[in-house]
Amino acid sequence: MLLGGNETTRKIDSFAINELKIPGIVLMENAAISFVKHIDENEDNFLIICGKGNNGGDGYAIARQLFSKGKNVKIFCISNENMSNDCTINYKICKNMGIKIFYEIEELDKLLLNCNVVIEGIFGTGLNSEIKGIYCEIIEKINAVSNNKKIYSIDIPSGINGDTGEIMGISIKADITISFVTYKKGFLNSKIKNYLGKVIIENIGLNESNINHLINEYYLTPEMIKSFHIERNEDSHKGDFGKVLIFAGSNGFYGAGNIVAKSCVRSGVGLTTVITDKNNFSLNVFVPEAMSFPINFNNINENFEKLQNEILNSDVIAIGPGIGKSQQALEILEKLINIEKNNKGNMIKLVLDADALNLLAENRELFGNIKNRAILTPHLVEFSRLTGFLPDKINKNKLEVTKNFAKKYELTLLLKGKNTIITNGEILFVNSTGNSHMANGGMGDCLTGIICSLAGQKYDLIQSASIGAYLHGKIADELVKSQYIVNATDIIDNISKYINKIF
Repeated sequence: MLLGGNETTRKIDSFAINELKIPGIVLMENAAISFVKHIDENEDNFLIICGKGNNGGDGYAIARQLFSKGKNVKIFCISNENMSNDCTINYKICKNMGIKIFYEIEELDKLLLNCNVVIEGIFGTGLNSEIKGIYCEIIEKINAVSNNKKIYSIDIPSGINGDTGEIMGISIKADITISFVTYKKGFLNSKIKNYLGKVIIENIGLNESNINHLINEYYLTPEMIKSFHIERNEDSHKGDFGKVLIFAGSNGFYGAGNIVAKSCVRSGVGLTTVITDKNNFSLNVFVPEAMSFPINFNNINENFEKLQNEILNSDVIAIGPGIGKSQQALEILEKLINIEKNNKGNMIKLVLDADALNLLAENRELFGNIKNRAILTPHLVEFSRLTGFLPDKINKNKLEVTKNFAKKYELTLLLKGKNTIITNGEILFVNSTGNSHMANGGMGDCLTGIICSLAGQKYDLIQSASIGAYLHGKIADELVKSQYIVNATDIIDNISKYINKIF
């Protein structure tokens, strides 16, 4: 699903009108038809509240569509002066059709009282200043009846900034928001969830292939994830599905390595090997399918010759969960990322998480060793260390900050959190799955295992990260329907089942 803000909407409209030669009035008509199909056929007695821009024009076109179906429709016109051209056309058609149009603010209370459904098209996506005056009064009146009327918003609830989700003084509280072409960036703001209601994205007669060159940002949907799928050849063997080497877990933190390994195995990789402390006996019990590469952390150099052979036989290396920040951990990290290609001449992919990110932040010269082959999976605080930006600054412009970082260091970034962001600096995906019931220890380790497994199965870096994030959250969304807390073991136990479902 395309992801866009105010400027994206202007670009798409301009391209459709000026390059595809679709008249704006046709786009408006298509929007109205798409909108109306989501209104329950049993609903009647509508009040359409229209501004004077194209959002209001959509409202007048929707009023016509409903009126043509024999519905009881009334319109409240906020202003009929300085209307946009397409808004004027639909306004005049409504008048000619005999739809009742009201203009006086004093009439609005009675109109709201006597209707069953309110459809508002006051501002749309272009709002960038605080709402005042009569507009504020109108929105207050609509919200006052929202408990016993169904409220629909056209494209975006009036009062919400389409780019940031900021409420510009006051906003409509919609039950249903029917938006056009793109999932608005403002919808990602978790603070406005109660203003959006159910969000539906509709087309306005544009094929995505005609406009996708205008947009490189997407909101992940099941259809997009399915489109990434690589079919398994019936003649394949385990060597065809990747060899993953994992450096995770240390004394006191063996569980982190075990979780990464088990989620990697369950996600379908061919072979998994875990670099682990020689005293770690839990791996073979917890993940019998994985092989171990024991390390003597008191004398790590004695292991490096054999470790080099493991690296050269690997397709993917995952590094970080539970390794700590000791000098030994740093030396192993450096060893693992110093070899760029394996014995087959292929670039070795890297997945860096947790302490690997902290070591990277403190040893920035290592960025040069991971260009064009790494996925970094920080949470907000880890990303703050990597960028040097405070979390508040990152949150204010998260999409731009993440894209700039990924582009600067030539890597794929997965910034964990609500609406996880995945970007390589050019294309950007926002994850649509996941919930707060999965916020507990081991979840990041589990995600690392899924991603490195997918990378081993020949998915490219951004596909591996996107599928991994979507799958991880999707499992939790399904499990939370029947249980209160979802932990890493719950996810691992369901990985294979839900990979099968989404593909």
